[in-house]
Amino acid sequence: MQKQSDTAIARPLLAPKSVAIVGASDDPTKTTARPQQFLAQAGYEGQAYFVNPRRETVQGVKAWPSLSSLPEVPEHVYIMTGAEAAIEAVRECARLGVAVATVLSSGFAEEGSEGQEREDRLRAAAAEGIVRVVGPSSLGVVNPRNGVMLTGNAAFGEPDIPQGGIFVASQSGSVIGSLVSRARGRGIGFAGLVSTGGEADLSLGSICEATLDDPGVTSYALFLESLRHSEDLASFAHAAQKAGKPVAVYKLGRSEEAAALSVSHTGALAGEDSESEAFFRACGFARVNNFESLVEAPALLKRVGTADQPRTPRIGVVTTTGGGAAIMVDQLAIRGMTIAGPSEQLVADMNAAGAPIPQLDCGPGPGRGPARRGDHGAAVAPGQR
Repeated sequence: MQKQSDTAIARPLLAPKSVAIVGASDDPTKTTARPQQFLAQAGYEGQAYFVNPRRETVQGVKAWPSLSSLPEVPEHVYIMTGAEAAIEAVRECARLGVAVATVLSSGFAEEGSEGQEREDRLRAAAAEGIVRVVGPSSLGVVNPRNGVMLTGNAAFGEPDIPQGGIFVASQSGSVIGSLVSRARGRGIGFAGLVSTGGEADLSLGSICEATLDDPGVTSYALFLESLRHSEDLASFAHAAQKAGKPVAVYKLGRSEEAAALSVSHTGALAGEDSESEAFFRACGFARVNNFESLVEAPALLKRVGTADQPRTPRIGVVTTTGGGAAIMVDQLAIRGMTIAGPSEQLVADMNAAGAPIPQLDCGPGPGRGPARRGDHGAAVAPGQR
């Protein structure tokens, strides 16, 4: 059967008119009970169905014995069962014509040859219909803009998940919750978050490319454990540049130890970090070295853009004390940064405003090259020396 194109999955992925949770639990303390709670709390306005063949109700809502028993075909199904049951659920999705199935279940390629055999059967089950699969081992799909909360990640139990323009795609499931927790206090919001899991069908790159036409998505934050499906990432990179939507990326595996951990966790080779660095430069991705920076970088990139060629960072420092300026400039200088001093116009404007900037001659002014140890005059410290 003809599969849906990658670009066709954006709406059922992030804005489905109906969803179903397979394996929904009646025990509110269990992870498999959370999506039902989160959907209700977020005010999801579509139709939500909960499948549990062993119960008549789950958390006070009607339970259905199977997907086939539902009064309509849901557009997006979240499967929260064991591996073998997940394969059958995907097969049922294919038979019914479900558009997207997200699979939480683990026990696939990351578990060696037996797991790989199960993943092959999962892929074959999906191929029996049009359904596209996110996962397996996906912690879910979230869209704060419309209340889609197909996840068991506890971070999404908090009310009022912040909305914004950043689309997050992560190969690590728990990271989507960690980013939301960090962004909340910074006033940063999200247009969508997807845990891509094992990428047995839909890859991280293809999911991101499918969302490029969404006007609510203005930038991307990617968390990578490996460069699997690099051709899809490259295709997305080219399309993102054309669309003017910047991409920030954080990748594990700079150390041998972290790379080995990624292999054991995902079953995918992390590769040499130098190869990753070259790939990101070729794609025009802005790589961040600090996890917290992953949620802060997209807004900065929207303002300054990404360079086609590497360039030396130029930084201005504003402090209230000369000592603070010295600390900042010293730390920036030893990292090879170029410190941009105050322009003559800025000095004049500050003087006119009654906040004079000392005329220091020891620092390199704007465009005068890299700072050296002791080059503290490039910082602005009004009224201080």
